[in-house]
Amino acid sequence: MDLTAALINSTGMNGPEHIMEATRQLEQLASSNMPMYLASLVTALSDENKPDAVRQQAGLQLKNQLTSRDEEKKKRMASQWIAMDANTRNTIKQQVISTFESSHKLARQTAAQVCSQIAVIELKHPGMWDDLIPNLLHFIQNPRNEFQKESILTCLGYICEESEHSTLQEHSNGILTAVAQTMRKEEPNLEVRYQATVALSNSLEFIKGNMDNERERNYLMSILCEATQPGTTPEARIREAAMECLCRIATLYYDKLRPYMQALFQVTFDAVRKDELRVGLQGIEFWSSLCDMEMELLTEDPNNSSCENYVKGALKHLVDLLCECLVKQSDDQEEDEWNLATAAGTCLCLCAQTTHNEIVQHVMPFIANNINNQDWKYREAATLAFGSILDGPEEHVIVPLVDQAVPCMLEHMSDERLLVKDTTTWTIGRIAECHPEPIITKYFQPVLEAFGRALADQPRIAAKACWGIQNICNYWDDDDQSNATYPLSGGFRVLVEALIKTIDRKDANESNLRSSAYEALNALLASAADDCMELVTQLIPVVIQRLEQTFGIGVSNASEKQEVSTVQGLLCGALQVIARKLKEGIKPYADKMMEIFLKVFETNSTTVHEESLLAVGAVANAVGPDFEKYVAHFAQFLYLGLKQHQEYQVCNIAVGVVGDIALALGHKLAPYCDEIMTILLENLRNIDLNRDVKPTIIACFGDIALNIGALFEKYLSVVMTVMEQASKVTLSEEDAQDEDMIEYLNTLRENICEAYTGIMQGFAQTERKDAFLPYVPQVLEFVQTLSRDQNLNASAFRAVVGVIGDLANVFGAKIAPALQNECIQSIVMKAVQTTEDENDAIHQAGEWTMNQLRKVSEGARPE
Repeated sequence: MDLTAALINSTGMNGPEHIMEATRQLEQLASSNMPMYLASLVTALSDENKPDAVRQQAGLQLKNQLTSRDEEKKKRMASQWIAMDANTRNTIKQQVISTFESSHKLARQTAAQVCSQIAVIELKHPGMWDDLIPNLLHFIQNPRNEFQKESILTCLGYICEESEHSTLQEHSNGILTAVAQTMRKEEPNLEVRYQATVALSNSLEFIKGNMDNERERNYLMSILCEATQPGTTPEARIREAAMECLCRIATLYYDKLRPYMQALFQVTFDAVRKDELRVGLQGIEFWSSLCDMEMELLTEDPNNSSCENYVKGALKHLVDLLCECLVKQSDDQEEDEWNLATAAGTCLCLCAQTTHNEIVQHVMPFIANNINNQDWKYREAATLAFGSILDGPEEHVIVPLVDQAVPCMLEHMSDERLLVKDTTTWTIGRIAECHPEPIITKYFQPVLEAFGRALADQPRIAAKACWGIQNICNYWDDDDQSNATYPLSGGFRVLVEALIKTIDRKDANESNLRSSAYEALNALLASAADDCMELVTQLIPVVIQRLEQTFGIGVSNASEKQEVSTVQGLLCGALQVIARKLKEGIKPYADKMMEIFLKVFETNSTTVHEESLLAVGAVANAVGPDFEKYVAHFAQFLYLGLKQHQEYQVCNIAVGVVGDIALALGHKLAPYCDEIMTILLENLRNIDLNRDVKPTIIACFGDIALNIGALFEKYLSVVMTVMEQASKVTLSEEDAQDEDMIEYLNTLRENICEAYTGIMQGFAQTERKDAFLPYVPQVLEFVQTLSRDQNLNASAFRAVVGVIGDLANVFGAKIAPALQNECIQSIVMKAVQTTEDENDAIHQAGEWTMNQLRKVSEGARPE
C-alpha cells in the first residue's frame, strides 16, 4: 500500500470520491502495526523531498493517533503511546524535532503540533522526557536556524496551552525568560515575535510566582505594553496577541493591576481609537474582562475590599469611548458580525451589570440626543445603548426610563433601515426580559401587535420577535400557580397560529428562526391560563403529527441531520410542556405520545434524547399508575440513557426520570429496580462520569426508597455504604478557593440529606421501619460534620435540619439520647432563630424539627 498516495487522497486533492477509501487504508495500516505506521508517518513528515501537502497530512495523521476530543479515546491513545517500545518513541520524537529546522512552514508547524501532543502525554510521567523543555529553551538561545527558533516557540505555546500546569511549574522561569526575550522589539523575526507572544498568553496561568515578583512583573508588563504599539510592533497580529495577553492578565492577576492601570487605560483606548479592528476589539475586550472580574468579586461580597472598582473609576471616559464605537456599524452589517459596534454593545451590557445605577447618568445623554437622529447609525446606536443598560440599574431608576422609551421603540419597529428595526426588536425583547411590567400593564397590545408584524419580516428580525414573545410569556410561567385567565387569553389562538406559520416559513432555517419560533410556542403553552386549556389540548395531535413527519424527512448531510434533530427536540419539548400543563388531561393521548417517544429514542441524537426523556418524565407525572403499561417497552431506553457516561447530560436527565417513574408507579417499579440500581451504583464508581451526575444519583436512591418502601431493603446495605463514602468527601486546600467545587459539595451534601430522608420515610410506613435504625449513627455523624463546615450554604443547611426532624419523626424515643446531643440541639436552634425574612425555608424547617424534638423529649411519638 502506497502511504504517500493514501495521504494525498485523504486530503481530497484528487477529488472527494477518494477520501473514504484513503481513510480506510490509513486505518488499516494503523490497526495492522501501529508503531510501524507512526514511524512511516514521521518519516514522511520529515522528508524534505515530499510535497508540503503530504508532509502536513502525515503530521496530522500522526497527531490524530495521539489525541482525541473524546476523553476516553484520548486516554486509550496515551496509554498506547506509553506502551510502545522506547526506541520507537525516541526515534519518532527525534525526527519530529528535526523537522523544526525545515524551511517548509507547513511541515514545521505541523511538527510543532505533533511534538506538543507527545509532550502532553510524556511530561505526566517523570523520567520519560525530562530534557524536552530544557532542550527547547537551549535552542531558543542557540538556534540552528530561524525556522527552528520559530517552531520551538510555536511548540511551547501548544505545550503551555494543553499540559497540566503542575508538569510545567518547575520550568516557568526558563519559559518566561525565553518568551519575553523573543517578544522584544529587538527581535528582527516577526514570526518569532508572534509565536513568542502566543506562547506567553498560554503560559500565564502557571507563572504566578513570577507575577508575584514586582521586578519580573514590571519587566513583563513593560514588554507587553511595548508590543501593543504600532511604532515598535509593525504587525497587527502581534499587537492583537499582546492585547490578548493583557486581557488574560486582567482576569488572572487582577490584584496586581493597580500600578499599571494608567498605562493600560491609555494603551487600550488608543487601540480602540487608532489601531486596526482586530487590535481595537481586544482593547474593548480588556474592559469587558475587568467587568467580569469585578462583577464576580462584588457578587461574592458587595463590600469586597479586593475590588478596585476600575470600571467605575473609568466609567465616564469608557462610556464615551463605547458610544463612539456604537456608531461604527457596517452599512450592510451581517447578523453575527463582530465589530467595534457589537463589541461595544456587549461591553456596555457588562458595564451596566458592574456599576448598576452609575451607568445611567453617563449613557442617557447619548441616548436622548440620538434616539431620533436623522442619521440611522446614531438612531441604531442609541437604541442598542438603551438595550445594553437594561440589566444592572435598580428598578426605580430604569423602569421610568423604560416607560418613556417604549413608544419610541414601537415607532422604530417600522424604521426603513434593517439594522434599526433589528436592534429595536432586540431591545423590546430585552425590556420584556428584564423589566416586563411596563409592557404588561401599559403597552401590552401595541407591543404584541408589533411582534406579530415582525414575525413576517426578515428571518433575523422575526427570530428576535419570537424571543420577545417568549420573554413576555415567561412572565406567567409558574408551575405552582394556575391563572383562570390572563392577558394573552383573548389572542392565544391567533398567536399560536402566527408562530406555527412562522415555523413553516420556507426561510425558517435562516437566523435560527424555526427553533426560535418553537421556543416561543413552548413558552406560550407553558404560560397558558385555565381558559386556554382547550386550545392547548387541541394542539396535541398537531404536535404529534409534526413529530411523526420528521421521520420521513430525507437528509443528505450532517447539517440537515442536525436541523431535523433540533426540530424533533423542540417538538418533544412542546409535548413535555403540554403534559406538565394538562396533567391527567393528556391521558387520552398518552398512548400515542409514548409511541412516538419510543420512536424518537431509536434516533442517534443526544439533544433529542434529552428532550424525549424529559417528556416521558412529564407523561409519568401526568398519568401516574397508568404509566405501568409503558414501562416494559420504555425500560431498555431508560437503561441506555443511564449508561450514557460520555453524554452526561442525558445520563443526568435519565436519573431524574427514574424519580418521576418511581413516584408514578410506587411498588410496581420493583421488577425494574435490580437493573436500575446496578447501573446507578456502577455510575457512582465510574471515575470518568461527570461529577455533576453523582449527587443526582444519590438523591434518586431516596426517590426509589420512598416509593417502593420495604422492598428497598435488599439494596440498603450497599447504598448506605456508598452514602457514607460520599459523606466523607471534603475540599482540599486548593478546592476551598474554587467556587464551583464549593457549590458542588453543597449540592452533594444536600442530596445526601434528601436521600436519607427518602429512605427513612420509605421504611417509616412499613413493618421494616427499624431496618434503618443501625444507620442512625452514620446519619448523625454526617450531620455533626456539616455543622462545622463554614462553606455550608442555606439550602444544604435546611436539608440538614430536615434530616434531624425526620430522625425524630420516624424513630422517636428509640434514639432520644442521641438527639439530645448539644451539636444537634445547636443546629436546630440556629434554624429556629433564623428569621422568616432571612430565610423562610430554614425558619420553617427549624420550627418543625424543634416540634419533633419536643415530642421526643416529652416521651410522645412524634406525628
